[in-house]
Amino acid sequence: MNSKRLPSLLKSITCLALFIAVMVLMALPGCNKSPDNLQAKQEESAINEAGEATDGSLDELETGEDPIDSQPPVLTVTPASGSNSLAGPEFKTAKMSRQKENYNLPASGTPEWDIRQIALLIAKETHLGSGSDSQQRITSLNISTNETARQIIALASHAISETHQRPEKELIFNAAIQSLMDARLKLALSGEKDSLDAIYEDAATVAKERPGSTASIITAGTVVRLAAEMARRSDDNSPWISEYVRQVKLFATNFPQEEARAIVQLTAAGEFCEQRQLILPAIECYTMIQQQFPHSPFRKKADAALRRLGLIGKPISLEAPTIGGKTLRLSEKRGKPCVIAFWSIRSAAFQRDVELLNRLVDEAGIQLIGVNMDTDEQAVKQFIQSHQLAGDHVFYPDMSLRGASQPMAREFGINIVPAYWYIDAQGKVRATNATREQLSSLVK
Repeated sequence: MNSKRLPSLLKSITCLALFIAVMVLMALPGCNKSPDNLQAKQEESAINEAGEATDGSLDELETGEDPIDSQPPVLTVTPASGSNSLAGPEFKTAKMSRQKENYNLPASGTPEWDIRQIALLIAKETHLGSGSDSQQRITSLNISTNETARQIIALASHAISETHQRPEKELIFNAAIQSLMDARLKLALSGEKDSLDAIYEDAATVAKERPGSTASIITAGTVVRLAAEMARRSDDNSPWISEYVRQVKLFATNFPQEEARAIVQLTAAGEFCEQRQLILPAIECYTMIQQQFPHSPFRKKADAALRRLGLIGKPISLEAPTIGGKTLRLSEKRGKPCVIAFWSIRSAAFQRDVELLNRLVDEAGIQLIGVNMDTDEQAVKQFIQSHQLAGDHVFYPDMSLRGASQPMAREFGINIVPAYWYIDAQGKVRATNATREQLSSLVK
């Protein structure tokens, strides 16, 4: 062998091995490297204000920034009619041709070659492994252009057709399935209706041919990711919201072995619906956690969420000590609407909202009741004074009732701050997850 070609060959082998390892890890059921489980980890992780662990990671207090930097455009495509991941046509994905003449791809000899080319395409697009930015780490496929996505679809389809009937090539097959679905998702979210339909078709096909397999988990998970993103981009009347809830429930039903992922998906869908003031679908999601995973340690959050949603339309009583040493009684606030704000001095988002909250009090005549989630009383007092924060703020003298152990927050599952409730002038709860935009509309 020519010694001059050895470094290049080693580099290619290393790249191939790295990509296959990543894709296999992403594909394995329950593996924390998958895109859905990475999202699960982000949603489960929290910052405990008291610096102490509580009963579970989902019971801790989280503060932080909104990860969405910009709002993507609303797409007009709709869910596949009558789609169901339990049935589908024959394994068309495995029979797709590479159509290499359309993408200027050289001839392929093996499915391993296809995976290697996919790795090289991804490396070229995302500078795989270079830099320290967290977005550049190998966490999921980051396909930046539609043309690259189409090339990956062609390569992955050929690899699937060469491996779907060869059990010894299962790892390559799963890696190709993951590549195919990520590329289709990229195109679908850019507005390509054919790619959206193909995601549903592929999920139905794999579910029929390989029920319960790693490949079926990958494809069904992609449908959930698609529906979640489309629901987030849509308005409250969009069919994508009910489709999102439906697909999350289907995933939990079809893959009970994927307990952690299913619970995170159900929780995320429930919280999304609650923010949109869609209470019944939110209740459906949390109730399914109770019924499908009754022994899960995460059931506590579902129980608390259902208690919280059970308050909607009902009067609420609150009697608690304030930071000033007085006793706050919500019954004495009747006659004017109230906003209950669960907050922490560590929350950058809450600091941005202080001006809005003060405007609610000064301009809209709304009463502000804060429920503080910190432990340092002096720091809380200084924050209120320095920011001229209006309202009365609940704060317990007992250290064991501060921070993430705040009684009201624990009872109703408040894990992320800030969180806002809206109480009408009659003392009835109207919203338990009001957004900043909804609060702004009260001022207007």
